[in-house]
Amino acid sequence: MKYKIFISSVRKEFEHERKFIKQEIENDYILNKFFEVFLYEELSALGASPREVYSDEAINSDIYIGLIGSDYGSILESGISPTELEYDLYNKTHNDALIYIKDVEFREDKTEAFIKKVSNHSYTRFNNRYDLMNAIKESLGDFIAKNLRNYRAFDSEILLNSSCDDVDLDALDMFFNVLDYEPIEKIRDEKGLTKVLSTIRAGEYVDGEFRLNTAGALFFAKDISKFNLSHQVKMVRFFDDEGVKTFDKAEFNMSFLKLLKEAELFFNKTLVNISQVKGFKRETIQEYPYEAIREALVNALAHRDYTITTAAITFYIYNDRIEIKSPGRLVYPLTVEDLGENEPVHRNETICNIFSKTTYMEHVGTGIKRMKDAMRLNGLEEPEFMESEGFFKVIFRSNEHGNGLNPRQKQFLRMNDVFEITIKEYMDMFSVVRNTASKDLNDLVDMKIVDKIKDGVQFIYRKID
Repeated sequence: MKYKIFISSVRKEFEHERKFIKQEIENDYILNKFFEVFLYEELSALGASPREVYSDEAINSDIYIGLIGSDYGSILESGISPTELEYDLYNKTHNDALIYIKDVEFREDKTEAFIKKVSNHSYTRFNNRYDLMNAIKESLGDFIAKNLRNYRAFDSEILLNSSCDDVDLDALDMFFNVLDYEPIEKIRDEKGLTKVLSTIRAGEYVDGEFRLNTAGALFFAKDISKFNLSHQVKMVRFFDDEGVKTFDKAEFNMSFLKLLKEAELFFNKTLVNISQVKGFKRETIQEYPYEAIREALVNALAHRDYTITTAAITFYIYNDRIEIKSPGRLVYPLTVEDLGENEPVHRNETICNIFSKTTYMEHVGTGIKRMKDAMRLNGLEEPEFMESEGFFKVIFRSNEHGNGLNPRQKQFLRMNDVFEITIKEYMDMFSVVRNTASKDLNDLVDMKIVDKIKDGVQFIYRKID
């Protein structure tokens, strides 16, 4: 059930504010779950009888938002304006009207009298629609806290068609292996299993039977598709910077910890992690620090909007960058500028609670800082964070010559089906002259990444295992 919000004002004076309030509430992940906004202009556009229906809406609405400015409005036969009538109708059965008064240079006398009438309610003054919307969101947040204490968030919803038989013991073992502490016993019988899952809030007993919740299924279910939960991660490795030529791709639908393992394998398979001999030791230099990339993927799993079922998390690897994008905007009141600076706000409390018990999310709220630190320590730019069209995106950029390699050298090393190459083949592959091809390949020899082998009248450049 959604609570109905009734917006009352002089329509012409507050035309833009009325539409803005409705749009902002509809676009807000949390508010949209609880509230729907009624606007007179939408009703009249449908050809309904305006005044009678509108008065009924005012009486039957759960929340009244009154906007008062300079104009009082037209006068009805009763001697008052439609706005004042709507206030009176609502006030007969409610005592919690939300009144917002705009700062203006002039007000009509009847408007001043109306303000005096409504002053028995607390009211808020505002200068522009953004101030207004911030005040409304704060009031609606208080309404949620007061009236919806028993609301069960999406990730804690109980899956009544689940049982202990749905639990993947391998996934549970993986959880034990990444625990940040050791207070939970590894018990495999049903009693011990339900104790573990209850302790970490992955499920609960309902009518004497243990049931997983949504978070529990996402972490531990053998077959998540059974519960119709949208949680896919699509990974693609492109040859270019534009995302036109695909090198490799995979789609993962398994439980979280297994998914993270598969994502790491895909990452290591498609990235250039150079193994070089320095003195008597062989050292591996990563193109990107995986701890930063994994942090972004964990955040995407933990914070995505799972009610958006038509989009997946995407993990795209380009020649010059990695982009990880997840469905859903930041949870109000967080903004991109606030990230890492303020206390974290979680969309999925239960998922975050389970992740927080692992080494993947040891210190809740520090993930942004850890990503930035890891990139800086590897001589790379800090990641970029942005919101666009209902998605949140993190971008990691490589150095143009990261690991001392240019884009051609990187692409050659990524080609798992090309183990050795001649200068002529390299020239044809990248459309470069002989001098450029020779320099690229001989630089790889100097870095001890490839061997240079004489084969008759030409040299072959062979990758070192």
